[in-house]
Amino acid sequence: MLRVSPDGKQLWVQALGNSTNNILDPDTLTVQQSEPDGKGPTTNAWSPDGRYVIVTHDSDTFASVYDAKTLKIIKRVEVGQNSSNIGFTPDGKTAYIAVTGANNVAVIDMDSLTVKTRVQTGKAPQGLIVMTPPA
Repeated sequence: MLRVSPDGKQLWVQALGNSTNNILDPDTLTVQQSEPDGKGPTTNAWSPDGRYVIVTHDSDTFASVYDAKTLKIIKRVEVGQNSSNIGFTPDGKTAYIAVTGANNVAVIDMDSLTVKTRVQTGKAPQGLIVMTPPA
């Protein structure tokens, strides 16, 4: 998977085969940085405030939280085996991570970077969309 940073200056690519998170220049596709990152990194998402980037893993039990400025992992949050897609509330206070291996969605408090609860789902959830209720 890959995603372009909100400012358009970085392209983050997770390499499942060599378990790295790679940051490329989106114009030239040259690698600016490559970091080892758990088994089978899958995808990433930026918090709405641009402070954090979360990377999930197909073959590990944690999600990596990167500081978006230093580009370094600042915390590994235990979410369960085979985490996949990530969504945030618009205010950025909560992240949701689909955890395929646990048949749930881990609800992450972004202030403490901890799992505050889990939402049980059907078998092997992958995608998710965070929506706000109509006013």
